[in-house]
Amino acid sequence: MLRDVRLRYADDAPWALDGVDLDVAPGGRLALVGASGAGKSSVVQLLARFREYQGSARVGGHELRDYAGDDARALLAVVSQDDYLFHGTLLDNLLLARPDATEAQIVDACRCAQLHEFIVGLPDGYHSSLGEGGTMLSGGQARRLALARALLKDAPILILDEPTEGLDAATERELFAALAQAMAGRTVLLISHRLGALAELVDEVAVLQAGRVVQRGRVAALESQPGPYAQLRELYEPG
Repeated sequence: MLRDVRLRYADDAPWALDGVDLDVAPGGRLALVGASGAGKSSVVQLLARFREYQGSARVGGHELRDYAGDDARALLAVVSQDDYLFHGTLLDNLLLARPDATEAQIVDACRCAQLHEFIVGLPDGYHSSLGEGGTMLSGGQARRLALARALLKDAPILILDEPTEGLDAATERELFAALAQAMAGRTVLLISHRLGALAELVDEVAVLQAGRVVQRGRVAALESQPGPYAQLRELYEPG
């Protein structure tokens, strides 16, 4: 996917990505971990074509810079802790991802995100108003709605950007089950500063440090050896 990729936010700024090599096989699941400022968000910015880059970045068999921005973003579905929910109904927010979605497709996406039963229990169901910024929903419900929206888009690449950040332990466990189902059959890039239980969802982990991939391997192997991954675990997952 990425070969010797460099990216910075201004001509005189330091490199946010400095020679990154990274690939995910179709249907593969890779976690990209690193401390704050390591370059994780820059990878998302790059893949979504929000930033220009040097080197080679290939998605869907084509160089990313050859895609128009909207065409590149059509290949990605992103779930992050900052997904914005608009004032309107649950249905309105879901249809943003796919305006021509059928009722069956909407229900399937919400079932997969473990949100359907909650929605049909509301007096107005899918036509329930969210309030500005989704104030009607709890943090976990809002994250599951963002996940359902990403699934409805049905893009070949699913990017999970800190998907459980800010959630309490119980809500994180509930979302974990939804994520496990959502990832089936998709190419997944999971981005986090800590993996915790999310480690069970991925095939491999790549550690990003100062804009470079400094370690990569299967979770069990990295956990059993000293190095950047072990240092991150000590920092963010003490005990």
